[in-house]
Amino acid sequence: MKKWLNIAAFILVTSFSTIAHADNANLQIKVSGTNKNNTYFLCLDGTGCVSMFAADHGKTYPLTPGSIERIFMVNRSNLRTYFQELPASCRVNVNANQTLTVKGKVVNDTNNNAHIEHLECSVA
Repeated sequence: MKKWLNIAAFILVTSFSTIAHADNANLQIKVSGTNKNNTYFLCLDGTGCVSMFAADHGKTYPLTPGSIERIFMVNRSNLRTYFQELPASCRVNVNANQTLTVKGKVVNDTNNNAHIEHLECSVA
């Protein structure tokens, strides 16, 4: 049952990804360790879930202006959700025409739970 809820949540979140328009902000992801097979997706308010692999190859995503209250990752291959503790640098308000940059490194702990080590955000 839990796996189906995760699948439904993943589909719901990714289906509401932001459509680009002039009043949007941008999201850049500079997270290493995202592997070579497009497994991890970063999910946050105002964007939905986006490919960290594509971002690692230069993709910038549209972001609806507003405050960032949640960041989590989804592993596409097993649909596990990994919630992130938000550092102060990521609890920000992003305005139109600004860029939120998320940095860090994806690592797995001893229980094979993924998280972004040294998670840091900046707005420019």
